[in-house]
Amino acid sequence: MSASTFGFLPEAASVETATASGGTALPIDRLAALRTVDVADLRELTLADPTDPADTLRLRTAAGEAAIDPATGRVIASAPATLVDRIDGIVRMVHTGRGAAALGLVLGLSAAMVPLLGATGVLLWWRRRRPAAALASVAVEAADTVVLVGSDGGSTRGFAATLAEALTAQGHAVHVADMNAAGEAHFRSQRVLILAATWGDGGAPASAARFLDRLATIEARPPVAVLGFGDRTFPDFCGYARTVAAALEAKGFPLLVETKRIDRRSAQEFAQWGRDLGRALGHELTLEHVAERPATTALELVEREDYGEAVGAPVAILRFAAPRDDARGRPGKLPAFEAGDLLGVMHPNASIPRFYSLASSARDGIVEICVRLMPGGLVSTALHALEPGDRIEAFVRENPSFRPSVAAPSLILIGAGAGLGPLAGFVRESDGSRPVHLYWGGRSPASDFLYEDELVQALAEKRLTSLVTAFSRDPRSGAYVQDRIAADELRFRELVRHGAQILVCGSRDMGQAVAHTLDRIVRPLGLDLATLRAGGRYVEDIY
Repeated sequence: MSASTFGFLPEAASVETATASGGTALPIDRLAALRTVDVADLRELTLADPTDPADTLRLRTAAGEAAIDPATGRVIASAPATLVDRIDGIVRMVHTGRGAAALGLVLGLSAAMVPLLGATGVLLWWRRRRPAAALASVAVEAADTVVLVGSDGGSTRGFAATLAEALTAQGHAVHVADMNAAGEAHFRSQRVLILAATWGDGGAPASAARFLDRLATIEARPPVAVLGFGDRTFPDFCGYARTVAAALEAKGFPLLVETKRIDRRSAQEFAQWGRDLGRALGHELTLEHVAERPATTALELVEREDYGEAVGAPVAILRFAAPRDDARGRPGKLPAFEAGDLLGVMHPNASIPRFYSLASSARDGIVEICVRLMPGGLVSTALHALEPGDRIEAFVRENPSFRPSVAAPSLILIGAGAGLGPLAGFVRESDGSRPVHLYWGGRSPASDFLYEDELVQALAEKRLTSLVTAFSRDPRSGAYVQDRIAADELRFRELVRHGAQILVCGSRDMGQAVAHTLDRIVRPLGLDLATLRAGGRYVEDIY
């Protein structure tokens, strides 16, 4: 339409030179040439000038242009529509919806969605911006102290905010940034403080995944201090922070204070590190960190399935729904989530959430988790005591690093015990378009075969290609899941050779045993688990 308006397209054939007979004009409803025109085909009608006896009516339709004698009602000249005219007609129909009611409705609804898309876009932007807002700081060029943060869930950012506030109160100019953002300018400050969480068993959190590569290009060497955050029950406690500290030492950075590790967000250990840092800086530094309780939503238990009592390892599959919104007279609304995301469950007597991998997605209309009763576990004990109708306070945390890749030609799912939860969710979402192989270990087929009926149905529907189980207390064929993988070595290696993605979920002991077995299996392919991890073909959710 713009090309036509500005004369970039060739002109259509014209009947401008046609001349009328000069007789008395007939009423327009008696013109024979107009009576045969379908209104749907009409594009333009230009009436004759009543003061000019030689002027004609000019009619433009989908078929072309015609000049009509106003005295006789007959066509005295015509020109057929050109290709350009027809294309122009199609474009106008698409643009206006005229002559295409269904298309017009679709276009109208699409246009009506624009304000909604704009509003949701602003909301997403604001939600992503909020964590950064808590870390407001001076420009990096003006800072004497730079605090770099590696965090996944946001708790380490809270500690960084407390540190920045305390340093600012002592007169320091502080700049706070993600570790992924680190560049030469950040290391030209007087000192750099690095607060690094660890993902899983020694991995880098998302906001620090590129830090070591960036560090390799840094020339400046200011004094540094590394503070790690993790869980002492993991063998590689604060493994990523220790990796960062070793890389800094190898490059010759002087240490401001010795590297320290914080166990399970201990405010007391953080305060002690602050006192040590203050002495190194020549003044007192009081770090009083109070963890901000995350915003939660109420969830109501609607169904539970219990397993494992006979083998001394109780496991419950718990399904929750959003409570009914009585004020609005309608069902409650669940947050958005996918299988493999994390549900943070808050206990009334604790400020730190306990995370469980989700076995469902929001499309299922329920929040489903698989919970093993841990001896002395505050949250797992509370969850196992729930009855239908009871409620919990929880929130969803995205876990995009533990998702099936859409590009993988096949999937290998490996788990044990309650780790089957998210894997069963991945099977539930499978449409059978690619092979999905599941290896899972339990204790007894008679007591704790979780999701048995659902998995059997998935096999029958070809959404699950194969299911290999291992039961450690089966008197006939006792084995662990890594034993079944080793027995399937040849098939496993061929799947990996052809691009399979491997997803592992379960306890850290199981994860280590599986990793050791898999590393041996893929070696003949010229691969190792580090390579597969780097390419997103080996991902874990280990606890």
